[in-house]
Amino acid sequence: MNKEGRISKIFTNQIFFLTILIFILGAVATIFNPRFLSIQNLMNILQQNSILAIVSIGAALVMISGNFDISVGYMVSLATTVISVLIYNGFNTLFATTTGFLICILCGLFNGLIIAKTRTPSFIITLASMSIFYGASLIVTGGASHSMGGKFVFLGRGNLFGVIPMPIVIMVVIFIIIYLLLRFTKLGRRIYAIGGNEAAAYLSGVDTDTIKIIIYIINGALVGIASLVLVSKLGSAQPTTGQGIELKAIAAVVIGGVPLTGGKGTALGTFLGVILTGLISNILNILNISAYYQQIVLGIIIIIAVIVSNIGGIKRK
Repeated sequence: MNKEGRISKIFTNQIFFLTILIFILGAVATIFNPRFLSIQNLMNILQQNSILAIVSIGAALVMISGNFDISVGYMVSLATTVISVLIYNGFNTLFATTTGFLICILCGLFNGLIIAKTRTPSFIITLASMSIFYGASLIVTGGASHSMGGKFVFLGRGNLFGVIPMPIVIMVVIFIIIYLLLRFTKLGRRIYAIGGNEAAAYLSGVDTDTIKIIIYIINGALVGIASLVLVSKLGSAQPTTGQGIELKAIAAVVIGGVPLTGGKGTALGTFLGVILTGLISNILNILNISAYYQQIVLGIIIIIAVIVSNIGGIKRK
């Protein structure tokens, strides 16, 4: 590759683009608020976006494989409401949290089995399961919020060594694990293969159905962890607790460089996508800009990210 080609590759690299954009936004934020770069504020940004990050890395796995899961928001709602209702009614905290976590794994298995065995588009199946999970959470709670009475707070409000918030610790550990999975394992290579060309992967001997099911189970487990952190942080839950998180997760994943067609993407890119969306929200809050306009800005950033990703794909061809 000649020098011009190498330079072109750098400037169409999603991670490079996101890193530069994050630095620019950080500089802008510092101008308006000199305390923006303080350790305390940076920790706050990471903590505020840790739950979205955990859900997003699960969404990244699904989307790299060429599929979708838009049910994760109400999967979070179902898990958190079950946990809060059980604790509210006097059940053991370990039993309640384990039940909520297992529910997410079962929801992932449910989605994965139907998608893999029926060959039905994942968007349609998870759209239907989204409604099922929301209805189930309404039944569990009767539409009301349930407080846990100060129980189970460590994951959401605790600190490791009294310094690092637990949500950040959990987020970092999960991203390292998923990075290693995608980068160095046979499962990771097969996830990319299915997203790149499922028919070719099948003809190469990959059990595509089993891999899809495993992907959705892992996604369910990650949503379960995010649910535990979220309900621990909030101290209560209601049927709308997870509403909208699926769209934010998909946005972060797309911004992070995973195309809607699948086949490529990284854990680092997804993390940067989450950080970028968090920075945008933080800066717009500093500027006292309405949440309505924040949605417009987020949409513009997604468009730019997708265009840059597509330019890179065109040049590689």
